[in-house]
Amino acid sequence: MKKITAVGKTYLVLGIIQALHSMEEMYTHLYDFFWTATGLFQRYIPILPQLKMSAEVFAILNMSFIVIILATVPFVESNRRWAIQLAWCWAVIEVLNGLFHLSGVILFSGYVPGALSAPLLLVVGVLLLIRLLRQRNPRITKA
Repeated sequence: MKKITAVGKTYLVLGIIQALHSMEEMYTHLYDFFWTATGLFQRYIPILPQLKMSAEVFAILNMSFIVIILATVPFVESNRRWAIQLAWCWAVIEVLNGLFHLSGVILFSGYVPGALSAPLLLVVGVLLLIRLLRQRNPRITKA
């Protein structure tokens, strides 16, 4: 059996952490908090919309994200170009996701839905970016 690559393993872990993160968001009702959070951003950047989302739509979107990540792990592992590009996108999205949640903790001076698992998304997202970069350019050495 072929050993899983560092990129494939990290991408799989990112999908699992996103699943845990989505459970935290559902349990703590992030979909209800959207209205408050996006309202704050809209005050400073009026072009941004204020968002409201039902629990059902939020759950469907989150489950779709998880399915996409986990379903594409074998393609990332087989180094398909489109899948590697998708892995880059997910890594950036999850880094930003982690940063937004942690920024929310600062802006709202306390816990915001999703903040407990956000550091995991941030760390694993950065790790995936590093591993993708090393895969692209093997001359980059490990830190």
